[in-house]
Amino acid sequence: MKAGRPLSEEEKSGDIRRARHRALHILERSDRTEQELRAKLERNYRAEAVEDAISYVKQYHYLDDRRYAVNYLNSRGRVKSRRQVEQELLYKKGISKEILEEARTEAEPQDEREQIRRWMEKKQIHPETADPNELRRFYLFLMRRGFRSEDILSELRVSAS
Repeated sequence: MKAGRPLSEEEKSGDIRRARHRALHILERSDRTEQELRAKLERNYRAEAVEDAISYVKQYHYLDDRRYAVNYLNSRGRVKSRRQVEQELLYKKGISKEILEEARTEAEPQDEREQIRRWMEKKQIHPETADPNELRRFYLFLMRRGFRSEDILSELRVSAS
C-alpha cells in the first residue's frame, strides 16, 4: 500500500486487480469465510480493493459462508461436540447466527453419544472399574469440550451396566 498521495485511476485498477488475484489464490489453497478472507486482504490492500475482491469472488460463488458452515459442521462435527463447533463458527470464523441456523438444517446430524463412546475408548475409561475421581475428571473433560451433561451421564451409565 502506498501512503501519502492519492492513487491515480491506473494505480487503483491495478490494486483492485491484484486484490482479486490474491483473493482467488487464497481461496484456491483453502476455503475461507468472508471474515477470514477480508482480514487477509486488508493487510495488503486498500478498503476499496478489498470490497471489490470480496464481491468478485462472491459473484462466482467461490466465497460462500453458508456452504463453508455446512462443510465445517459435517467435518468437525465428527470429532467435536455440536456446541464447540458452533462456537468456533460464530466467534472464530465470523459466521452469523442466521447463516449458522441455515447450515444446521442442511448439515448431517451428528451422534454425540457415539463421540463420547469413542472418547471413552481412547481414554480407556471403564465406568464399572474406574474410581470416582477418574470418572469425575473424564466427565469434566467432556463438559469442557461442549458435550451435554445428560449425554455424558447416560453413556457412563450404559457402559457401567
